[in-house]
Amino acid sequence: MKSKIALVMGGGAGTGRATALAFGAAGYQVVIADINAEGARESLQQLQQAGGGGIFLQADMGSAADIENVMTSIRDQYGALHAVSNNAARGTPNKPVTELTETEWEQCMGVTLKGVWLSMKHQLPLIEASGGGAIVNIASVSGMRGEAHQSAYAAAKGGVRALTKAVAAEYGKRGIRVNTVCPGGINTGGMQFYLDKMPEMLEKVKNVHAMGRLAEAQEIADAVIFLCSPQASFITGHDLVVDGGSLVRSNVLDL
Repeated sequence: MKSKIALVMGGGAGTGRATALAFGAAGYQVVIADINAEGARESLQQLQQAGGGGIFLQADMGSAADIENVMTSIRDQYGALHAVSNNAARGTPNKPVTELTETEWEQCMGVTLKGVWLSMKHQLPLIEASGGGAIVNIASVSGMRGEAHQSAYAAAKGGVRALTKAVAAEYGKRGIRVNTVCPGGINTGGMQFYLDKMPEMLEKVKNVHAMGRLAEAQEIADAVIFLCSPQASFITGHDLVVDGGSLVRSNVLDL
């Protein structure tokens, strides 16, 4: 039996890299796409060192032309696609909603929401032609509860959740399951960059979560692999929250 093919959009670092490695460990050939070619190469090298196989492609998730090129490359190289993690996103500076610029809003939406739509628009036909499969879009608890000074990001991730449900409804009888993973805080380079500027926030950020810590990237990747696996065969249109209890953490009692 030929290996199944997985695609990770935004696989050049952090959770995307962990997901690419997890797909490899699960037996997939992995296509790693990222705007950061150096990061994508490093992810591929780690994948190969772990015994996996695949290719890397430089692509901007906000560019329709780049996404089409990714799909053309997958068709040419493998002729099929079975599992996808749409992982790339673009945030904004921490600002009140009244201070957010139109450019910052549009840049965030262009990758974080429009990019997911563009990706699925071009991924779905090949997955269907391959006999079906699964797409997991990475959303966020920010898109469930809102986030002060992150209005654009919260709105975009909320849009990803609604878009995912719409596509799940359209493709439920066509052999494609579509779900989201909604993480809380994750111990990645992006979070570290944020905390390096404000080290006093580390304990506060951890304490937002009922479990008192951040997620490791592998924990998010594990959720993606589960949703793409036969064990999740009757799950579609679902938001899998992987947040260490941030949504249930009491804001009143210091537990």
